Amino acid sequence: MAALRYIWSLKWSLAGFAAAFLLSFLSFGLLGYVLYYAAYPVVGNAYPPLSTWRPDSVWPLIVGAGLVWSFSFIPAGVIDHALAGRGVTRAQRNLWYVVVLWIGAVAAWLFLIATNLPPLRH
Repeated sequence: MAALRYIWSLKWSLAGFAAAFLLSFLSFGLLGYVLYYAAYPVVGNAYPPLSTWRPDSVWPLIVGAGLVWSFSFIPAGVIDHALAGRGVTRAQRNLWYVVVLWIGAVAAWLFLIATNLPPLRH
């Protein structure tokens, strides 16, 4: 029973996960493209710009980034729940929620690039 109550407290994060996962497909990669530019301050230091990548390898990575990033909603919800239990204000919890989602975008892009991007043309 306690597990169900805990899962219910994460309902909005689980809904965000489902919506982002679906949006990654329905937007034909637009979500992943936006996430790339959100993560660019970190990703851009490790890899060349998106425009230099081979076109046939870009689209699957862009769609995949949205899919992988959608899982960030779950730890964001868990952290939000833990902070709420400690009495942290809603504004601070929202800030940490966004930070976790941004870290998720960076991690998703770095993971996908490192594991799937073929060598780039120079």
